[in-house]
Amino acid sequence: MARLPDRRRLTLLLGVFAGVALAAYLVIRALAHPTMIDMVVYRAEGSAVLHGQDLYNTVHIGTAGGNPLPATYPPFAAMLFAAISWIPVGVLKVLVTAANVVLLGTVVHLAAKLIGGWLDRPTFAERWALIAAIAGLALWFEPVWTTLRYGQINLALCALILFDLTRPPTGRWPRGLGIGLATGIKLTPGVFILWFLLAGRRRETVVSAASALGTMAVGFAVLPHASVKFWLHEMWDTSKVGKTYITDNQSLSGMIARVTHIDDPKALWAVAAVIVLAAGLWAAVRNSRRGDDALGALACAVTGLLISPISWSHHWVWAVPVAMLLAVRAPKLAVAWSAVFLSFLIWAVPHKTVGPSPDLNPLQMLLSSLYPLAGLAFLLWAWRESTRAQPVSAA
Repeated sequence: MARLPDRRRLTLLLGVFAGVALAAYLVIRALAHPTMIDMVVYRAEGSAVLHGQDLYNTVHIGTAGGNPLPATYPPFAAMLFAAISWIPVGVLKVLVTAANVVLLGTVVHLAAKLIGGWLDRPTFAERWALIAAIAGLALWFEPVWTTLRYGQINLALCALILFDLTRPPTGRWPRGLGIGLATGIKLTPGVFILWFLLAGRRRETVVSAASALGTMAVGFAVLPHASVKFWLHEMWDTSKVGKTYITDNQSLSGMIARVTHIDDPKALWAVAAVIVLAAGLWAAVRNSRRGDDALGALACAVTGLLISPISWSHHWVWAVPVAMLLAVRAPKLAVAWSAVFLSFLIWAVPHKTVGPSPDLNPLQMLLSSLYPLAGLAFLLWAWRESTRAQPVSAA
């Protein structure tokens, strides 16, 4: 790649852009007064663990709309949340926001490392200015904005998985450990274990499966009653997570529910999920086997988001690494992809509806499912890339 005429000036401009983006975010955030309701639920889960309360009966945090939010994560996650249960909510809001901003930068850094190409070739100062600028832009991706608004853990899980995938295969941190831990916290990262298995990566499969089972064992040892209740009952009751058909649910099940006006289309979703799971993992495995782990991993992540019964819009923080990959491989597609997640257009559709799935006009129907449609398009592109003899050069 040819050297730019004034690298120092470009580095400075990137740094200034990152600073302005962060400052603008903090100003708008202060004006919005976010409740960070999910963070409050996590804190309540941790408190329930410390005080020996019934985790899945006593945690019901009311929202502004009057809907109570129960504990929905595995007991292992609630045990981790115990570490924040003693911190006052006002202080915790500041700490969690700062942590999520740092985690966003970490996600960008690790994604650049996974993707390679020009993203990881500049000098030290240029590299970190570029990472800061990308993170500054990513702050305005709707999934990232909403993750910070609710105080969610999506960026932490994304960073943990990317850290896992960028470790040396024989390093002290065995590859697969982070994915197993992430699965023990939120279940959906378990799709990466299937990817390892189908790709014939035995060591990573064993490590990730063992660490996921280890989190279950810890949960049963410390919280036996809650563990039995979660794994036998709570895990299968998606109604506690939220209404399938509302626009916030940007998974296949949500899209199908809105199109068919079936509030919980389990049968149709199951058929669609099996097809997309097979096709998505096929594309992920084919890319991995031809040496393109970056595309394989991101195809796997998008597949998981699509097939999950509930994928709230803030779960789509994986849109940031995907945008970075597309910027290297297919810039025009990167612009279209980023436009979807920067647009906030899904918020132009009625969200917090009460009762059955609302009637939407054709435009609203399209806007209500932008993320799953973008995800399906990305998997189609990933499949096409998998037919190439070698990965596309990122030079």
